[in-house]
Amino acid sequence: MPPRSRLEKYLSILEALVPDPQDVEGISYDTDLECRTLKRHLDFLISHKLVEERLLSQRKTAYAITERGVMVFKTLQAQKYLAKMKSILPMVEEANEVGHLLSKATRESEEENPA
Repeated sequence: MPPRSRLEKYLSILEALVPDPQDVEGISYDTDLECRTLKRHLDFLISHKLVEERLLSQRKTAYAITERGVMVFKTLQAQKYLAKMKSILPMVEEANEVGHLLSKATRESEEENPA
């Protein structure tokens, strides 16, 4: 599998936080990112107000996706879906064309050879 882009890593972090806030270890496990790298990405997401820190205790911090983060996550997911559909669309159009030709051939055959 090719290395993930920064954007893909950000998306995986946001996705991990959608259900519930998590600590660094939980996010690291869900995203398969090393903790030091993850912390750097979290700092970026926090600076852009997509993620926020929540103190659980004096020694424990959880990270939660913000409303803005949810909107960005949904937008990125939609773009990813549309890109996938864009690559599939030519195959769908070709299948539709083949189906139309087969249907036409069947009708013509039935007209030439009525039962």
